[in-house]
Amino acid sequence: MKNLTVLSLVLLFTCTILSLPLRAQNLEKEAKALTKKYVKAYNKEDVSTLASMYTDDAVRTYSDGRKYSGIAEITAAMEAEFAANALTLSIEHGSSEMNADGTATVKGTYQLVGNSNGQPVSLSGSYNNTMTKVGKKWLLTSSTIMVDN
Repeated sequence: MKNLTVLSLVLLFTCTILSLPLRAQNLEKEAKALTKKYVKAYNKEDVSTLASMYTDDAVRTYSDGRKYSGIAEITAAMEAEFAANALTLSIEHGSSEMNADGTATVKGTYQLVGNSNGQPVSLSGSYNNTMTKVGKKWLLTSSTIMVDN
């Protein structure tokens, strides 16, 4: 019985180790798809699609100190942003990694170009997102957006 238990644990451990590259490939693919969906929705100013990509208790933080907690605040901030600006977003996906708690961290860079309150704007920076898998899809639980200029 003891040998069977040890053998079972070894097989479980081996299967877990062998599945890590596959999980990493799937995460990378899913993170890139989520990024593409986000850019498309942002550039269409589709607040409902953007809001659906966050958990209800998500937090969105900017390097200038702004912080929005919960889907209602994040949605209101997006609506205000789209009302005051005509910007085009592009994102360069950087990296994706699984965390020990089952969440994932996704990092990359972005650029916003257009007009804000009638003035030309060109902003660039980086982002650090934490995602949680809910059912079969990844949702953003926290976003930290850093502005470089």
